[in-house]
Amino acid sequence: MKNSVNSTFYPILVNLERFPCLIIGGGKVAYRKVSSLQEFNANITIISPRICKSLLELAKKNKIRIIKKYYSKEFIKDFKIIFSATDNPEVNKNVRVDCTKEGILLNVVDNPVLCDFILPANIKRGDLTISVSSQGKAPFYTKEIKKKIDAFISPVYSDIIEMAARFRKQLLSGSEAKSAKTKAKMFGKFTSENWEKILTENGKKSSGYYIKKILKESNLY
Repeated sequence: MKNSVNSTFYPILVNLERFPCLIIGGGKVAYRKVSSLQEFNANITIISPRICKSLLELAKKNKIRIIKKYYSKEFIKDFKIIFSATDNPEVNKNVRVDCTKEGILLNVVDNPVLCDFILPANIKRGDLTISVSSQGKAPFYTKEIKKKIDAFISPVYSDIIEMAARFRKQLLSGSEAKSAKTKAKMFGKFTSENWEKILTENGKKSSGYYIKKILKESNLY
C-alpha cells in the first residue's frame, strides 16, 4: 500500500541487532546505506547481481553478507526490515508489493511514497544520537541542518553522555534518592555544570571525581 504525500513518519530508535537488514542493490547508494547502518551494529545482507568495490571489500572483512543474484521475493522471507536501493522503478515497485503481502517494513531510497519508514540525518557521539528529519520532503536541507549541529556538538559529548549515565546509575542506587523531587534536584545539579569545559581541560579520567563531588555535596554518596 502506498503512503499519501501527507503521510507523517514517527521517529523511533530500533535495536537493529535483533532485526537483520536486507539491502536490495549493490551500488554507491547501497554502500552509503550500509555505512550508516553499521554505526548502529546492524546485521546486513546485500542482494544484487552487480556489487561495487566498496561493498566487496566489506564482504571480504566479513562485515556484510552478499548474495550476487537478481531480486526475487524468496529472499525477503527471513527479514523484517528491508531497504530498496536500486535505480530500477519496477524492482522497487515489486519489492513494495512483496513487502506489503509479507508485512515487512520497507524503505525505498528517495521515494517516501513507497516507504513504511524513512531515515533521518544522524549526528552520533558515542551513545548520543541526534536526528534531523523533514519527513522526507526536503532531505537536502536537513543535511545542511545536520552540518550545523555537527559543528556545534564536540566529540567530548560522547564522554559526557557516558558520565551522565554513570551519574544516573549511582544516584538511583542510593536509597536517599528515591523521591522524584530529589532526583530532579540532582539531575539539575549535573546538567548545570559545564561538562564540555571540565572534561576538555581535565580529561575523561576526572569524571569519577566530579561525580563523587556532586553526590557528596548533597550527602548522597
